[in-house]
Amino acid sequence: MCTSVSPVRFILLLWLISSARNIALAQQMEGKLLPTITVNNVEYPVASLPNVTIISKRTFADQVSQYKFNQLKKNLLVVYPYAVRASTLYNELNEALSEKNKRKDQRKYIKQKQNELEKEFTEPLKNLTTTQGELLVKLISRYTGKSVYELISDYKNPMSAFLWNGAGKMWGYHLKEVYKPEENRDIEIIMRSVENQYVR
Repeated sequence: MCTSVSPVRFILLLWLISSARNIALAQQMEGKLLPTITVNNVEYPVASLPNVTIISKRTFADQVSQYKFNQLKKNLLVVYPYAVRASTLYNELNEALSEKNKRKDQRKYIKQKQNELEKEFTEPLKNLTTTQGELLVKLISRYTGKSVYELISDYKNPMSAFLWNGAGKMWGYHLKEVYKPEENRDIEIIMRSVENQYVR
């Protein structure tokens, strides 16, 4: 959870980060000219640094809230690798399909990838709990920008999407739902922490 940090700690943190980044940058930029700005007739080199996310330890109103949050984090860490893999495959698939002009070749490639996915994921995904499955649906949407329903419809066919959506409803899955960060605050906090390698 992002919260305020005391000015002294914040300045110290920025100084430590900038020192480390500047050393790395100096090594990368050795022999290259940097743009400069002039302040009071003194020239200073200018370089862009990556964004830094500051996340403080989460506080809870009670133990039940803390337990629910920890369970959510535990379940997200289980499905996170599958969501990342799905996102990578989605990008690879789009790139490969853009190079294939014939619809027949595209279908053949999609079928080949589908068989690979079934071999790779069928067994591991069988072991997911209902909650983990629901979170995986949300994360796949988060990483691809599309609902799982749209993905099935695009890469399989609309009838399969319809059938899977009906089956998903029995388990509480919402395959047509597109991930919205503002509606999934705790998921977003945890995922940003995971992506910045702050979760232990």
